[in-house]
Amino acid sequence: MKKIFIILLTTIIFYSCKEKTKIDTNYVIAKFQENADNIYSLEYRMQRIDTFANGGTVWNNTGIALIEQNKNDKIFGFSFYGKRDDIDKEYIYDAGNRFEISKTDKTYKVKPGHFGFIGSPGGQMVHQNIFKLDSIYKNVSLLETKNSYLLSFEFENDTVYNVSNRTKVYELNKTNFFPIQIKQTSNQLGNKSVSIAKFSNVEINENVTNSIKNLKQDFQNYTIIQPEKRKPNKLLAQKLPLLELPDLFDKNKIVKVNNNKLTLIDFWEVWCRPCIASFPKVENLKNNFPSELNVIGIVSEDEENAIKLIKKKGTTFQNLVGNDELKKTFSVNSWPRYFLIDKNGIVQKEYFGFSEQIEKDINEFINK
Repeated sequence: MKKIFIILLTTIIFYSCKEKTKIDTNYVIAKFQENADNIYSLEYRMQRIDTFANGGTVWNNTGIALIEQNKNDKIFGFSFYGKRDDIDKEYIYDAGNRFEISKTDKTYKVKPGHFGFIGSPGGQMVHQNIFKLDSIYKNVSLLETKNSYLLSFEFENDTVYNVSNRTKVYELNKTNFFPIQIKQTSNQLGNKSVSIAKFSNVEINENVTNSIKNLKQDFQNYTIIQPEKRKPNKLLAQKLPLLELPDLFDKNKIVKVNNNKLTLIDFWEVWCRPCIASFPKVENLKNNFPSELNVIGIVSEDEENAIKLIKKKGTTFQNLVGNDELKKTFSVNSWPRYFLIDKNGIVQKEYFGFSEQIEKDINEFINK
């Protein structure tokens, strides 16, 4: 009897002293990263639902992705293949290059890779946080369900793009800590945007049946389409067309763009993040050349939120209201777009995005 008592007491002491795994945010984050680091090949189906902060436009797309980790890759840290179900083209990023493949006419295009390729139809099926959770955040909390962990992140407001109430919720599978769903929400100028990525048919490592290498071999006999050289804008070296446009803040006031002063025209839109990010640089040009340079912004969409944005950013250069006909006249189909007009009213330069070259050219024309 005494022996049995000693055995029972020893067992109780052993189990009471044995440390129980603590399930908290740090544990779940660490387990996610541990499992993600061991993934070298991954494929899945995705449903992606994006509700935009422009009045409720909704995209509901499905597709597939194949991703291979490559920690030496300087852009994404991985190679990927992506295809949306409603688009007949396929997209590959590998070894610093991006490929757009059309099996219909057996052609493909190849260009240097850049981060924006994640916005291509195929790239939309690839989530940026598939191998790495956010590391910079304001708060994080954890909820546990029967089959998953819910990691909820809150972020500081993005003052560059005027985005507030930023959250991201990861629903992670308890078995392998792979995302079941990632939901992002935010507010921009009072409008809410939501992006939901739902993952299914997930296969990892040895269960993946294809590879980026094999997919690239599939189109090696296709015809490569050489990139077209960008045609010079028809307005270059021509007299600036007559511009009489409504003032953004007072549509009853029609403003005539002055042709007898060096002028920089900035075509932008509320939804264009690079446009907004360049506002301070354009504002600096106005302040650096107060008597020599006239700066005009032209926005054609969402005037109400454009006004809110300008006030919030503290932008002081004049903004006018454009239209589709004006964009056609200037051949503007990407944003931001800038034009430099000399004091004789001749369109001298066109810029696809902001660059230091703009200020160099301004100095050159001022000093002529």
